[in-house]
Amino acid sequence: MSIRRSSFAHLVSSLALAAAVSGMVSQPVQAKKYILDSPLTVEQQKSLDKAARYAKSGKSDRARPIFQDVLATCNDLPKCLALAGYTEQYGHPLLDVRRAAMQKAFSLSRTHDDYIQVALKARQFECYDVTRNAIQKLVGAANTPEELTDLARKAQEVSLNDVAHLAMEKEYQYIKTVPEALEFARQVSLLGMEDLLRQVVKELIDDENDVNQLLVLLRNIEPYKLKDLNRYLLKKTLDLPNVSRESLYEVWKAAKRNRQQDIMDVAVFRAKKSKLVDQMKEHQAHKKDRLEQWRQDQSQGQVYSGDSSSVGGF
Repeated sequence: MSIRRSSFAHLVSSLALAAAVSGMVSQPVQAKKYILDSPLTVEQQKSLDKAARYAKSGKSDRARPIFQDVLATCNDLPKCLALAGYTEQYGHPLLDVRRAAMQKAFSLSRTHDDYIQVALKARQFECYDVTRNAIQKLVGAANTPEELTDLARKAQEVSLNDVAHLAMEKEYQYIKTVPEALEFARQVSLLGMEDLLRQVVKELIDDENDVNQLLVLLRNIEPYKLKDLNRYLLKKTLDLPNVSRESLYEVWKAAKRNRQQDIMDVAVFRAKKSKLVDQMKEHQAHKKDRLEQWRQDQSQGQVYSGDSSSVGGF
């Protein structure tokens, strides 16, 4: 009897130990059900799980109020974004919940990084009105060339190319001088915005009417390999009035560098024509000087002969 009691006691002890071990194992396993490093609290996650069960069974009308209640308790940007992301897997039926979460996220944003994050997530969740508002806020808050360039770079890093383009468009409005325009051209070239690069280069060419300054400008824009605009500039140098032979020679060299044979030919022709005209003018001037000298000599000779005849007459 004592042996049976001992065996029974041992069995009870073993069962108790197994239960304890089971409890120790089950608690971490159960804890894994909730994301410990989530910005959402465990209580919020529990509510979301309940809403998810309704959503999975197609009962979006019952899931929606629970999601909305959780959203009401989200008091910072990460929580709103986490909630919006949680509903994404349930598709279009919960789009209104995602939009509400993103609108609240937008209202809680304070920094450039916040608005960039909201713009990215809102686009991902197809909340395009929120994306538009975030973009407008980003561009509107940047008011110096430095801020706008920085915004454009950050936006491109996360593939918000439209934000980057709007930022650089706004920056172009602040450009006042040629050096600033050349720096702007360099920046948009680095950002791959060829339309803005072409715009600023063409306006630089159109605003300059000195042949030598145009040739200096050409040196600055040649690295961008805008062949048609380089040609446009060279043709403009030929259309300017009173271009000297020295300048035509520089145009010829620039045209040769850019392989514009027809412009080279025109520059040579005009240089030769200019030289011929100068030679003709010089010849005419020399001829006029000789004629004037002859007249002076004749005039002096007439006075002398008149005096001598008068004397001789006496």
